[in-house]
Amino acid sequence: MSAVQRIELGDAVTDALRDLIFDGTYAPGDRLVETELAQRFGTSRGPVRDALADLEKSGLVVAVNRRGSFVASMTSVDVDELYTLRSSLEALAAVRAIDRIGPDEVRHLDRLLSELGDALDEGDRVRVGECDMAFHRTIVEYGDHSRLLVAWERLADQTRLVMQELSVVAPEMQADVGGHREMLDALAADDVDAARDAVCEHLEKARTVMVRRFAAKT
Repeated sequence: MSAVQRIELGDAVTDALRDLIFDGTYAPGDRLVETELAQRFGTSRGPVRDALADLEKSGLVVAVNRRGSFVASMTSVDVDELYTLRSSLEALAAVRAIDRIGPDEVRHLDRLLSELGDALDEGDRVRVGECDMAFHRTIVEYGDHSRLLVAWERLADQTRLVMQELSVVAPEMQADVGGHREMLDALAADDVDAARDAVCEHLEKARTVMVRRFAAKT
C-alpha cells in the first residue's frame, strides 16, 4: 500500500470512528480496542492506530499507558475551559467577520440555520451537532484569521462530545435557535458590539448548564 493510500484509508477510519463516538456507539470512558475496530472497519490495525492517534490530538481519545485508548471523559473543569476559550475565539471571529461578510455570506449562514432547524424537527441529534458546529465554524472562517481557525478546530471534537450530553440534559437549549439568530442578525446589521455580545451570551448559557451537569457527575 502506498503512503497516499495509507493516509486516505487512515482518514476514512478516523472519520468513521469519530462518527461512532458522536452517535453514542462508543461512550466517554469506553475502551477502544484496535483489533475490534480493525474487524469492524475491515482494515488492518495500522489505519486504526493512525485514527486513534489523530483523535487523541483533537482530545476525543485518551491513550493510557499499558491500558490502551479510551473515549475521552470530560470534567467540569474541561467544560469550563472549553467554553470560555471558544467564547474568546468566536467573539474575535465575529468582530473580524463584520467587515468581511456581505449578503451572500448572510444568506449562507441563514441556510445553515434552516438546516439546524430541520435537524431539530427531525430529532436527529447527530445532525443537530453537525449543523450547530457548521454555523459556528463558518463565522470563524469569515473572521479570516488562519491561526484562530486552527485553534478553534482543535476544540471542535471536544465540543461535539460535550454537546452529546447537552442534547440529553438540556434539549431546550439546542431546540432554541434564537441565540444563533441573534448572532446572525448582529452580523447582518454590522453591529460589532451586538455580535460580540450575542456570541458570548450564547456560549455562556451552554457553559453554565454543562459545568453544573459535569460537576454533579463527580
